[in-house]
Amino acid sequence: MEHHDYQELLALYALDALDASDARLLEEHLAGCAACRSEMVELRDASGLLAYAATPIAPRAEVRDQILAKARREQPERQPDKALAPVVAMPRRPQLWTNMLRLAAAVAFVALLVGVIVLWRRDLRMRQEIAQLSRQLDTQRHELVRDREVLARQREALALLNSPTARKMELAGTQAAQSARGTFVYDQKTGRAILMAEGLPATPADKAYELWFIPKGHSPMAGRMFTIDASGHAMLPEQMPAEAMEGAVIAITLEPKQGSTAPTGAIYLSTPSS
Repeated sequence: MEHHDYQELLALYALDALDASDARLLEEHLAGCAACRSEMVELRDASGLLAYAATPIAPRAEVRDQILAKARREQPERQPDKALAPVVAMPRRPQLWTNMLRLAAAVAFVALLVGVIVLWRRDLRMRQEIAQLSRQLDTQRHELVRDREVLARQREALALLNSPTARKMELAGTQAAQSARGTFVYDQKTGRAILMAEGLPATPADKAYELWFIPKGHSPMAGRMFTIDASGHAMLPEQMPAEAMEGAVIAITLEPKQGSTAPTGAIYLSTPSS
């Protein structure tokens, strides 16, 4: 049995309502489970309070008088030759039934309380399991969305590479990232472009990489911000400005995460300047 199955047997065991085979199984489990032993002590204490559930009630005055009168009549020693005195039935005491009913009600209340606790714990456990499954499902959904985005970018890059009007530019790592390299491909008619980079070092939490277009005779034009994956790879779709379509330098710098209007950090990747 599973652990929660043993927990459901504890209430019946505390009320001595468990059959012998299940009781043996539970006792074997209790020998090795401290949590169930602790709960068993609490349930035993609760069932022990049943002995105090019924309030003692003194007999009524007329009942007491009848008992004393009967005792006085039978006080002389009975002679051997006398006939046996008739047995007089004692009057019923309704208080006994009242006490029994109270005790039964207390037992039923405790059993109901134990049942509610068992159901509450089962419901809590189910809620925890559902929450865990929901988190796992959300994680899988996010991973699926990410994989779909990567696949879409790869298809876009492949289509762009096969375009007859595409131009490809190679980016080399600088002193800040000597092992990094990248490829920038753009359509000379539409300006649709994509950056593929690898070997870039991991960024601090407050930093990100920024793409720059530096046309001849113009100030650097900011492109998109991007981050890399665990292996240092990045694939970034972009739209190349019209001013940068001819002879612009493509560069990658490390900037504050919110981006910069002009390069402030070191250059990590760059195309050769013409």
